[in-house]
Amino acid sequence: MGESFFVLGDQLSTDVSPWPTLARDTVIVMIETRELVEARRHLTRTALYVSAMRAFAEHVRSLGFVVDYRSAPTFAAGLAEHRATFAPSVIRMNHPRGRRAAALATRLGVELLDDPFYLTSVAEFRAMVEGSRVTTMEQFYRQQRRRLGLLVEGDEPLGGRWNYDEENRRPLPKDGGTWPAPWTRPLSEDEERVVASLRSTHPGQDALTFWPRTRADALDQLTDAIERIVPHFGPYEDAASSQHWHLAHTRLSVALNLGLLHPREVVDAIIAAFAQGLVPLASAEGLVRQIIGWREWVWGWHQLRTDTYRRHNALNATRPLSEVWRTFAPHEMNCLNVVLGHLRDYGWTHHIERLMVLTNAATLAGIDPLALNDWMAENFVDGAQWVMEANVIGMGTYADGGLTSTKPYVAGGNYIKKMTNFCRDCHFVPTERTGERACPLTNAYWNFLLDDQPVLANNYRIAPQRRAAQQRVDRVEIRRGAERSRSRITGTP
Repeated sequence: MGESFFVLGDQLSTDVSPWPTLARDTVIVMIETRELVEARRHLTRTALYVSAMRAFAEHVRSLGFVVDYRSAPTFAAGLAEHRATFAPSVIRMNHPRGRRAAALATRLGVELLDDPFYLTSVAEFRAMVEGSRVTTMEQFYRQQRRRLGLLVEGDEPLGGRWNYDEENRRPLPKDGGTWPAPWTRPLSEDEERVVASLRSTHPGQDALTFWPRTRADALDQLTDAIERIVPHFGPYEDAASSQHWHLAHTRLSVALNLGLLHPREVVDAIIAAFAQGLVPLASAEGLVRQIIGWREWVWGWHQLRTDTYRRHNALNATRPLSEVWRTFAPHEMNCLNVVLGHLRDYGWTHHIERLMVLTNAATLAGIDPLALNDWMAENFVDGAQWVMEANVIGMGTYADGGLTSTKPYVAGGNYIKKMTNFCRDCHFVPTERTGERACPLTNAYWNFLLDDQPVLANNYRIAPQRRAAQQRVDRVEIRRGAERSRSRITGTP
């Protein structure tokens, strides 16, 4: 009886431990579950996972391993069938990224190894964030820079500053800007068959060509991103456009989250390009922060928390997520119409469209944060529970009451007008708080500030805005229009 090694659909690399030391008689087991194929997730997300898993299985076979790739109703059923066929002495796997997957694997008798897909171990993360003082993401990020020796001179930041947020917050150019075309690879015949098999049962459009399905794809996309995208990344990373869904975002999160790229090689490529003068410091720092800061922070907290975190709802938001959002239907608010359209067409939007449009709108409308979290995890091609949890339950909706961020990320239509071109073709007026043409986001924002939310009572970062709201002469009219605004945001007037 030999050993087996179990691989999940987000662990698609043979360049990490323990692959270099795996005996060639180890049987590799991969399970394509019915839930993966049939669940009501975005068409492109489902096609991506199925195509990438099948391509990885073929790659592993080419290395001389026996691969037991099987379809099964569940992981439990698939592993039972594998054991019946191969009778392995032990089944091992790299630690799953999600808590629930790890708990399931343990229940099924799978031996868990350390997760090799991050730059920070769970033990290192725990030591960095636990203690008498609360550690913010910014403090964690600075520790990471020092610990990993990235863009530092001794203990100090290269260039004298830890971040370049101010330089990286330019609004969209008035002429819309000129942006590099996104990386693509045409579909193979097998991939076209996968898409065709899912088209009638899954929401969203086919955009598989825009996303890497193999390790070779991912490396090609990384090279392309460093050469054509990253030099333009920094200044407009907080802008958004109705004409350009990607702007100068690398879109490498998909390859990273599938395991096709390792964060170390992405960071090394960025640093090398900066050293050669190909990427400005502000752009290099902004992208490094996303990878070694926010991404590792989100993953680390997911490992330390329990599933009770998902049930946080500090703002008592209970409005259901509407079918308009779930089906990416046309929306009368242009900002939501554009962003839901980007998600429908590509299975992806960049972080400002996620944070300042989708989760901002959901928070102001009082949408149930867990419903929003799960919908986003199921429809973004880089979505997963470990990714979305802190982003949605924490930062996006403030449902955790400040465990992730120091204030709610809410804004009215004026912010959208400043940073995007979404308001240009909208019926609603972003500067109007009341009346028939009042922007629902603007009205709902001021109403949010007027609400007597206990969790916000002592929040110093939002206190000035709340005081300003209480002094508004039109506060009664704002309150009167709030329910209509919330209904308009959800698309259920």
